[in-house]
Amino acid sequence: MLKSNHYILILISFLISSCVSYKELEKENALLAKQRIEGVKYTDRSVLENLIRNKPNRTFLGTGLRTPLAAYQRGEKYYEKQVSKDSAKLSDLNDYYETLINYKEKELLESIEDNRALLDSLYQLDIYETYAKVHEIEKRSVRDSIRGIRKLRKIKSKSISKTEKLNTRLEKGNWLMRSAGEPPSYFDIESSESAAKSIQRYLVTKGYLNAKVSYHYDTLQTEPYVFVREVFTVKENKPWMINKLVYDVKDREVLNFIMTYNKKSILKEKTQYSETKLQNERNRITKLLKNNGYFDFNTNYIKYEVDTNKTHLKVDVKLIIDSPADKDTHTKYYIKDIVVETDPNDKVASDSTEYDDITYIQHSKKYKEKILNGKMALKESKPFNESLTNDTRFFLSQMDAFKFVNIEYVKQGEDSLNANIYTSSFNKYQYAFETGLNVSRSLPGPFASISLKSRNIFRGAESLEFRGRFSLEAQASVTESSDELYNGTEYGFSTILKVPRPLIPFSAKLNDLYYYRTAKTKILSDVAYVSRPEYTRLNIKGQFGYEWRNRKEDLFEFSLADLNVIRTPFLSNDFRVRLQQLAEQGNTLHYSFDNSFVTSSHLSMSRMRGNYVTGTSKASYIKLFGEVGGNFLDIVNDWTGSQPGSIYGLRYYKFYKLYFDLRRVVPIGEKKKHIFASRIHMGVAKSYGEVDALPYEKYFFSGGGNSNRAWRPRRLGPGSYTPPQRENGTFDYSYEQPGDMIMEFNVEWRYKISRLLQWAFFIDASNVWLLEEDQTRPGGNFEFSRFWKEFGIGAGVGARLDFSFLIIRLDVGTKIFDPARQEGYRFIAGYDFLGKGTTEFNIGIGYPF
Repeated sequence: MLKSNHYILILISFLISSCVSYKELEKENALLAKQRIEGVKYTDRSVLENLIRNKPNRTFLGTGLRTPLAAYQRGEKYYEKQVSKDSAKLSDLNDYYETLINYKEKELLESIEDNRALLDSLYQLDIYETYAKVHEIEKRSVRDSIRGIRKLRKIKSKSISKTEKLNTRLEKGNWLMRSAGEPPSYFDIESSESAAKSIQRYLVTKGYLNAKVSYHYDTLQTEPYVFVREVFTVKENKPWMINKLVYDVKDREVLNFIMTYNKKSILKEKTQYSETKLQNERNRITKLLKNNGYFDFNTNYIKYEVDTNKTHLKVDVKLIIDSPADKDTHTKYYIKDIVVETDPNDKVASDSTEYDDITYIQHSKKYKEKILNGKMALKESKPFNESLTNDTRFFLSQMDAFKFVNIEYVKQGEDSLNANIYTSSFNKYQYAFETGLNVSRSLPGPFASISLKSRNIFRGAESLEFRGRFSLEAQASVTESSDELYNGTEYGFSTILKVPRPLIPFSAKLNDLYYYRTAKTKILSDVAYVSRPEYTRLNIKGQFGYEWRNRKEDLFEFSLADLNVIRTPFLSNDFRVRLQQLAEQGNTLHYSFDNSFVTSSHLSMSRMRGNYVTGTSKASYIKLFGEVGGNFLDIVNDWTGSQPGSIYGLRYYKFYKLYFDLRRVVPIGEKKKHIFASRIHMGVAKSYGEVDALPYEKYFFSGGGNSNRAWRPRRLGPGSYTPPQRENGTFDYSYEQPGDMIMEFNVEWRYKISRLLQWAFFIDASNVWLLEEDQTRPGGNFEFSRFWKEFGIGAGVGARLDFSFLIIRLDVGTKIFDPARQEGYRFIAGYDFLGKGTTEFNIGIGYPF
């Protein structure tokens, strides 16, 4: 079916492309058909390509079929038919709304005038006799004014929304022209020659001072239309090197600073010269001086003299730092007074206190001075430092207490600065309610969550949040050998206390560390109840941990204690029998459903570069996670005298778990309509205690809408294990398949058809494995000699509706390579495309990764 779809797309593209009307193209111009850059050896070719503005029309998958141009022409025909109607409609709409708005404004003014006149006449009478009437008319006047203003705003908003769409269509063309289409790209020799000069200038700035760029074009064909190919030939030649670097700085103290940190200089003798290096060195020196007291210093003081005349392929660079116009030396400033004012716009009378030489002015919302002081990287009597200023702003902003933080400096005397810090607080209470649908196997189930956050509850910028949640989700039974679906329910309530400092004893010496100032303490309690036909599960959780960031804004999370009491009050008879059967064959899954006490500590690091969520620019995300569980419980076990592996009848586990998750998004093309997304997810978990099993939640699973989309959720693997077969020959994927290891690779090519609609083509390859052999799942263990032949591979197409605040996703995945089959029969692409278990339909919220 995938192949047939592929052929249909090619056929449709061919039909559209074959309809390109060359008669409608401008006869005096040729169409730019091909373009390439030759001779590039050292420079980034993509940068040079971006310097060429005039690009050939895009083709379909490099076949030469100009589908975007054909779509543009189709849209243009419709546009020409509609343009006069749209212009007339726009004119009528503008006239209509202009008249309506003027009338409503006049009506509103008249209403205000009438009410004002009536009130003026009543004010002349005895106030005691007319008080009730005056009060009623005053209320009516205010009410009428508010209603009138709201109606007027609504009309104006409607006017903008209706006329804006017509304006866009008239100015930029209809949807087919703007989104799917592309206007004809005509050959323009002046633009191309200008691009060649731009390429040469760029190479010169990179140190290739003898670079030459030549440009030529030729005609590919003249029938049915003239096509042109242009070639930019680049000859970089050898780069020029920095022969000698000289500093010309009259201010000796400034020169000493520069020479002290000269090892970090970007300009080095005997290295390649480039103008980019000159600019970067200018910025480095400016930052260095501004971090050492030079408040007034800026890049305009730094100049260069570059001499290329003495020696071929070598340049002499003189770095000049000018003095201020009115004196010979630059002034080094020191911080005199620091004043922090919270909510300066608050009209409530202020209280002023002093703590550790810092003055705090606070109004109605009070914060402990000690807590705020712990976020102050600035110190009195110290030199001005721009980096510490930014650090202070960041430390205060990430407390979840202040919306805005502004730091202003005021000069005092010849070399002193007063630092004034102004903050604006969030509202004390924040409410949130969310509702929607969970979708599993195309069947929706409602979910709802509500939260209440209270800030600054102990005047230490703490936040206390209460969350409640409920969900109803369609799931497949793990005990039935059929595709029967049922509704699983989940309830939960949690309390989260966040303190904007680490609660660590004897931590005074750590107060000046960057990590310490960004750290928060998180204390969580949670109760979750899950009900499924096979079992009900109650989890009572308590967690104590920390989170902090480094200067690159990587997020670190350390859970010192994660305590879970898990009870399974109900097991269905069928499921109990199933677990007993597995246990008799040596499988330890039944331990995971014992009443248990799961304890662990974990450390994770996550890093995001670029705007990964929107995917409009190059971005990446990586998470590293490590967890160890149950170690100290052996001591508790000895104290209580319990049986090995249990405490007061509760099973406990000793295990470790490691994984990493790497994701990348790379937009392609100048318009960034093509987006390439990828993910690598690998992990391992191992039990090493008396109980040879993991807590069920700690296993790895593969398959589903956010994993391998050709398999049902959590049903792929392990390894080459073959699930039971039904009478019709299809596999029974009713059972979840936990594993000790996971390897997952996903790639997805997304294409923006419009702002609202995207389509995607994806390939998923993944599986889970067991670290040891399991007689109940033969072939599920990991072996180096064969694991590479056991990846489940699925492919498919999808659509995404992007509402900016919400992305709805539909994916159709089909199995290409099924490791559950015998070797030699695993490649099943196109086999029984719509058959049960071969193709999966997934509906989800957000991107899959």
